[in-house]
Amino acid sequence: MADAAKAAAEMGVATLLFNCSQPEVIGGAIDAAREVFNALNVDIAIGAYANAFPPQPKDAKANDGLDELREDLDPQGYQQWAADWVKRGATHIGGCCGIGPEHIAVLSQKL
Repeated sequence: MADAAKAAAEMGVATLLFNCSQPEVIGGAIDAAREVFNALNVDIAIGAYANAFPPQPKDAKANDGLDELREDLDPQGYQQWAADWVKRGATHIGGCCGIGPEHIAVLSQKL
């Protein structure tokens, strides 16, 4: 993650987004990117767009089949993750696979 954040900074990006990942891994990614950006003294925004899929086996292939969505990532559950990401420094919050308009409506009201 640190190498990717450093490369993003060297390219002069305005925002680094973490997309289509499980919410459990995004917080650590935000922390790692923020640490690199602070060390480089660059002002790069960070965003998070998690998905609602359950964990996948390491040998799973992308789009190999349909997954059920996690029940714990209802709009309120997703908002709790998003609030943590904001505390860690994310300024762009959205949703990917399985995160719908009802989730975004809660985010817009609560964040």
